[in-house]
Amino acid sequence: MSRRGFTMVEVLIALVLLEIGVVGAVGIMALAGRILSDAERVERAVAAVEGVADSLRATHRSPVAGRRSVAGVGRVEWVPLGTAFQVVAVAGADTLITVVAPGRPGS
Repeated sequence: MSRRGFTMVEVLIALVLLEIGVVGAVGIMALAGRILSDAERVERAVAAVEGVADSLRATHRSPVAGRRSVAGVGRVEWVPLGTAFQVVAVAGADTLITVVAPGRPGS
C-alpha cells in the first residue's frame, strides 16, 4: 500500500510550529512599535528642552525656577544653578531628559 500526502498529526504539528513563529513575529512588531513611540517622545522632549534652554539663555536676567506644560511630552521644569541652569523634561513620573546648560554669556 503506497502512502500519499500528510497525516493529520503531521499537519497539526506544522500548524503549531507556524503559529509559534507568527506569535513571535507579532511580539517583535509590538515591541518595535513601543520602542519607536518612546523614541519619538524623547525626541519631542529634547526639542522642548532645547527651546526652553535657548529662551532662558536669551533673557537679560537670571532665570528663576519654573515649569511649562508641553504637548506630547508632559512638562519641562528648570532651576537656576549659579550661572547655569538645569532643564528637565518630565512625563508623568518618568524623567525623559535632563540638561545642565550654561547661562547667558556675561551673566
